[in-house]
This record gives sequence, C-alpha cells and structure tokens, in this order.
Amino acid sequence: MDADSELPPETTSVSRPTETPKEDTDSGTVPEPVPRQNPPLPQPASTTPPPTKTPSPPLPPKKSVLSPAPVPPARAKKRVVSELKCREVRWFHRRNDQEKWVAFNGRDSIMLEIKYRISHNVSLDESAEELCDEFEIRKRQMVVVLEGFYRLSEDEKKIEAIYWKDDSCEVRRGTWFTADWQPMESSLADSIDQHHIQHFRGQLIPEGLTVFSPKEASNKPQLTELHLESMEIRWSSVIDIYLTPKRGAFLRYISWSKSQALRRGFEKESEWSDSPPEITHLVLVVHGIGQKGYENLIAQNSQQVQDGVLHFLNKSFNDENTRPMFLPVEWRSGLVLDNGITDQITLPKMSSMRTALNSTAMDIMYYQSPLYRQEIVAGVTKQMNKVYSLFKENNPGFNGPVSIFAHSLGSVIAYDILINWSPLLLYDKCVTEAIDTHLSKCEDESSASSMKAYQAAREDLHERLDGGIKDLLVNSNEQLQFKVKFFFAVGSPLGVFLVMRGATYVDLQPQRLNVERIFNIFHPYDPVAYRLEPMFAAEWKNIRPIKLFAFSDLRGKKDYGELPLEVYKTYLKKMKNMSKKSANDDKGSLKNEIRSGDDDFDEEDECDSDDGRSGHSSPRSISPLGEAEKPAKKSWFTFASSSKKTAAGTPEPPVEQAKEAECDIPIAEQILSSKCRPSHRIDFQLQPAITEKSYWSVLKSHFSYWTNQDLAVFIANILSTQNGETSENGRSV
Repeated sequence: MDADSELPPETTSVSRPTETPKEDTDSGTVPEPVPRQNPPLPQPASTTPPPTKTPSPPLPPKKSVLSPAPVPPARAKKRVVSELKCREVRWFHRRNDQEKWVAFNGRDSIMLEIKYRISHNVSLDESAEELCDEFEIRKRQMVVVLEGFYRLSEDEKKIEAIYWKDDSCEVRRGTWFTADWQPMESSLADSIDQHHIQHFRGQLIPEGLTVFSPKEASNKPQLTELHLESMEIRWSSVIDIYLTPKRGAFLRYISWSKSQALRRGFEKESEWSDSPPEITHLVLVVHGIGQKGYENLIAQNSQQVQDGVLHFLNKSFNDENTRPMFLPVEWRSGLVLDNGITDQITLPKMSSMRTALNSTAMDIMYYQSPLYRQEIVAGVTKQMNKVYSLFKENNPGFNGPVSIFAHSLGSVIAYDILINWSPLLLYDKCVTEAIDTHLSKCEDESSASSMKAYQAAREDLHERLDGGIKDLLVNSNEQLQFKVKFFFAVGSPLGVFLVMRGATYVDLQPQRLNVERIFNIFHPYDPVAYRLEPMFAAEWKNIRPIKLFAFSDLRGKKDYGELPLEVYKTYLKKMKNMSKKSANDDKGSLKNEIRSGDDDFDEEDECDSDDGRSGHSSPRSISPLGEAEKPAKKSWFTFASSSKKTAAGTPEPPVEQAKEAECDIPIAEQILSSKCRPSHRIDFQLQPAITEKSYWSVLKSHFSYWTNQDLAVFIANILSTQNGETSENGRSV
C-alpha cells in the first residue's frame, strides 16, 4: 500500500507497506500539504498475527462520514511521527483536592519543558533552542510560573508558592492524553510513546481525531498492541489508539468498561506569546491585626484584591497593558515579642474570647510598647524588602512603580516606616522642653550655666548630623529599599494615632515623606477607621470625604479630582436654620454660633442616597427648613419608614432649588476660606449597601475591603495607564 491509498471500510486484515514514504523525518514536517488520507500501515507487532482476508476497494474520501468528535485546528504543514517538540508537550498542575488537571499557559509550559529536557539531557528542537538563546533561559536558576506566584521545585514534581508558605501544587508533564485531554501518568505515557515511535516513526499524521467513519468503528484493524500490568493499548492507525483495562469480559460488561481513546500531543500547541502582559505596577499588601495563627490569610486577601482590580481593568477600562501584581507581606509570624508570656497569664474563664482578643487587639498594645515596637517595625520592613527583592529577582526587567496597600494597624506601621518616625523623637522633644523649663525656673547661676552648656552641646550635635537627630535615632534596618508611589491606607486608625502623638498636618505630610500620594479609604461603619483631612483645619470636618462610585456606575471611570467639594447635609440644614433665626446678625457671630452648635452628623448624612450605592447622587444643597422643622435622627432599624416619610413630604420649590444650587460651591469655599488645604484629597468613603444598616455591619465592615468591588474599581482607576498618563499632566484625584 502506498502513501496515497485509503483504508477499506470493512478491513479485517493488515497490508504491510512496501516502502516507507519519503518524508522529512528530521524536521517532523512535510512542506507540501496533501489530501486527507489514511497512513500506510506498519509491520504489526509479533504478539498479534495479521489477519488474511483481502481488503475491499477504498471508499471515496468525500463519502466517508467523519466522527462527531471535535477536530483540532488544521496545521499549516503535514506532520509525521517523530519525537514531540517542546510546544507539543503541555504541562499541567493540580491541587490535592482537585480531580481535573489544569493546563499551564503556553509560555509557562514551554519554560517547564525546556527545564525538563535540559535536566534530563534530552535534545531541544530548533524553535526551543532559539527561545533559549533569545531569552537566556539556561541562565535562569528557577522556573517561575502562574503569573509569577509559583516556582518549580527541585525534584520537578510540584510548584511551590514564592511569596507565602505551605502552598504547593502537583505538576504533570503531558505527552499522551485521554479523550477529554487530561494528561496520562508520566511513566505510562513514556512507555506508550516509546512503543509508538518504534512502530510508526516517519508515518504521516492525518488531520482529525480518527481515520475511521462510524460505520467502520466496529471493524477496525489491529496494527500493534502494548501489554502493561493492568491495561492494554491497541493501535488501529497512527491516530486511532485505544486503552482497555485488563479485566474479564464479564467484568467489563457489568462495569460498562470500554476502550478509551488516547491522543498524542496536546490539542493546541504552546505559544510563547500565550502569557499575561508584563507587570507594570507592584503593590505590597500589608495586613493588620488578627493574623496570628492565620499566616496565609493575607495571601488569600491579596489575591482577592488583585482578581477584582484585574477584572475591572479589563472590563471597565479596556486596559490590557496595565498589569498590577499584589504581593502579600506577612509579618506577624516572624515576631517573637513576649514569647507567649501573655498567653500564660491569661485567665482560663471565657478562654475562647480571651484568645481571640490576645490574637487581635494585643497587636495594638505591642505596637504601642516601646519595648516591642522596634521589633515590629524592623520585622515589617524586613518582610517588605524581602518580598521586593524576590520580585526583582524573578522579574529583572521590571522598572515600574511600587505602591503599598495597608489594612488596619498595618497602615500605621507602613506609614511610620515611610516617614521614618520613631517614638524616640518624642522623647528627645520632651528632653528639650524639660531643659527649657528648668532653665526658666533655675535661680542657681552655676546650675543654669551647666544646663546651658549641655543644651548648647545637644544643639551642636543636632547640627553636625547630616540628617538631624532622626537619622541618629532611626535604625538602618527600618529603611525601605524602594520608593513608594501610592499609599492606600484602608480601614486605617492612622488619624487617631497621629493625634495621640500630638501631630499636625505638617507631620502628616512631612518634607521627607517617601510617598507620592496618600489615599485614606474607609467604610462609613468601620469602627477602626478615622479621617485625616480635618487635621489640616477643623473646618474640613464639615466637608464630606469623596464618596466612591458604585462599580456599575460609569462615573467611577472618570477623574475624581474634578468633583466639587460637598458639604454635609446636616451642616447645611443647621446653617440655614440659623440664618432664618439670626437674619440680622453679622456674619462673624453667625459663623461662631453655627460652629458652637451640635456638630454630630446624623445617619442620613453618612450615606444620604437612599439606595446606598450611588455616590454623589444626593442634592448638593438643601432648601431652608422652617423654624420648627428639625432634622430627625434616622435609626438603623427605621430607615425604611424614614424614607417613606421623606418621600411623602412637601417638595421644594424649583426656583428655590436653583438658587440654592448656585450657592453650593461658594458655601464649601466659604467654610474653608483661607484654611490650609492638602495638595490632593485624602479621604475616600465607600458606599454601604442598603442591607448594611445594622450592628452586624459594624463588626464585619472592617474586614470587607478585600472583596469590595467599588474599591477594586477605584484602585483600577488609579493604577490604569490611561489615567496615570492624565495624572502626570495635571490630574488631581
């Protein structure tokens, strides 16, 4: 039978080819495509004698019925049986609790296959050699896969997480596959491939998944077979290979055990271009309290944030060029602190609650302690530098910005690291003030002279130091090895920490601040979070923080810096009521009277849109209320009834509304007047859902940031390349 002959429809015998087709067996391809045909049949194995029946005339190719199985895409050139190329092998990974194997992307698979062949002294094909030379793959000490989060272990049997602990996946090299393209066990696949190469080397590989029509399926020839311990593999053609378990006929019948089709080489060849874009922005995620005993929780949380941001970068911003990478910074497990003494002195009653408090709130007390604070700061700094160094080692070409996403207490620690703050600076300030106080009260000239000499020596020492007293008091192991572009403080108590230190707005943004921009993002029901803008001036408490738009709102894609200042509703109501009562008072006394009033903002002011989801949907100004009309407090448990009352109320006159709207921005400007302002807005508020008005929301709101979609859209807006370019030209979010 020559290379152009077709297999008869009811063949029971095997014709031996008289000569091997003259094909390019070295390259594995034939330059000229030929019509679909059955390959010439090779010499059967000695274990199975060939049948003797004469074959029938071949069927015309056009009349043959194709199998309903899916057909892989046609290749540019005809292939012949030879050793698989690197791009034809596909690597897979699977966790212990998963049944199905998951394929690596094309680039990861090629990298793994090249590493495998180099370590096992298997020759590389021409295209793989070109990739090795172009990207210097041989010089790489490790193979990094799965978007840079995992690396191949030394035994090449699993991949391990790079940036967190106790996380690994089993890997498998796929050369032979079942009908659903799941890889077979490696040793079994090697045995099958060796037998296949031995009997079919150089044979043409037809397109499709079978050369037989459904009518021919029941009468396929058997060219060769391979007997293994618990199964048999039979070849009916170059691509028709079937695996059958070694069971009795009766057992196969009652267990419905049938032959399983096998495939050689993955359905789609690996491509070097099949990989995510290069990383453009590194974001270090620093956890807060509550991580003791849950070391890998921050890895899960950082992955949740990254998934949300990447989703909206592709969906809402159509920005495929921006690819941030969020890496966890787990610092709690590496600390010694009191070495467990706190647990030993804890009372046994209500142990569960006490243990929970020790693993959460105790971290705040540790950080306030002068004994343990330095250990915490050094530990966080060390972990951040370690993660950054690992990232640079695995991504040597990265030259993008680095940002910090810090939650809860982690935001306070990260901020102190950024500004190189130390409590020793407060102690030095106290010593200076004590010397001044002593000199003012000292009557003994000799004592005063000695104290002045000591004071002069201290001042001279401060002047001689290049960086001042701060460089003397701050340790070198508390310095970051990189500059920070954005600092996202999420659910942060930073404001109250600064107040406790006696800090002002000058201390909030010092000249040596190692960060370009600060974002203070909080949920309105978060009991831990505090604002920062009122530190610049007390009047900022009457200006609302910027409300983040809902993830489905198209306004969330625009520039937040273009939004006007908004005044709290309650403040406007008070001011208008006071203006009616004091129409003849001068402006100064009115302002003082308003300021001296009750400054508590009601619940409606925190989320004044009834649906609780659309930011900036409330009116900018409120019409004046009657003298007897007062803003009613809205209870969390009566918000539905309050909405009905508001809806049933008397509508505002449209003319008066228009007049009020004209005065909206001037009112905000009048409140701030010439007060100190930050260079950018700092405070950003999430919008609670309508179902979140409960005490349970207070408990869970502090840990809701990781999966909040509104926050993910906002971060995607900030990190997006399109918006980033606009920012450099004057964008001020």
